[in-house]
Amino acid sequence: MFESRRPGGEFGSADLPVRPALQHELNPDGSLSVHPPRRCPRRHPVPDSGTFSWIVALGLHSLICHRCRDEGHADYQWALIDPAYEQVDAEEAEGAGLELVAVPPDEAAGPGRIELHLDGHAVGVATLAVCPEDRLGVLEHVQVDDEIRRRGYGQVLALAAFSRLDWYTDDGPPWMRGDRRAQALRAVQRGVGYSWTTTLIEDTPQARGFAERLPLPKVGEPRYCRHMLTAAARLTS
Repeated sequence: MFESRRPGGEFGSADLPVRPALQHELNPDGSLSVHPPRRCPRRHPVPDSGTFSWIVALGLHSLICHRCRDEGHADYQWALIDPAYEQVDAEEAEGAGLELVAVPPDEAAGPGRIELHLDGHAVGVATLAVCPEDRLGVLEHVQVDDEIRRRGYGQVLALAAFSRLDWYTDDGPPWMRGDRRAQALRAVQRGVGYSWTTTLIEDTPQARGFAERLPLPKVGEPRYCRHMLTAAARLTS
């Protein structure tokens, strides 16, 4: 399913590592505030030594740490994303930069997926099942194109999955789409989420390292509710 992607253009590198370290905060008046991380991955304080900017090639904010650069580290710049907020439906995808595209299941509690697109091409995917009635979620699989691994894409996909509240929202005109994302963000901030589990993790150093970075107390023991099992049975019948 993974197609070749174009190289980075003249407006910035498309090869930066991506950190899920950006946060959108919904203010009481309904407006949004965007918060960059307080420290870089090497713990240098951003207010003292960082620059918060924009990477056109990815369509994301970025962080440049001047102390990391002065110390000679090759990785002194990172793209930033908020996996809970920066998700779009397929019809909203612009086909440019790095985008999280949510593809809902055919029915509630059935398997859906979140794809990671780079310039309109799928380069990663997380498959998951969520049940809005029992508020359970199962992360079933995360896959990233071999050529672009070790850039944080897998963790971004997993956290995007964990932030799902429901696959379905009320219909509305296109100009309402931003409001729906804000409503989902408000629900996240109120703690209306799911209890998450994962399927069995492959026994490799890479897979174990990925699992250790997931914000879950335990991995590899999926917990499916009866609604998930019924939806899955209908798919295979």
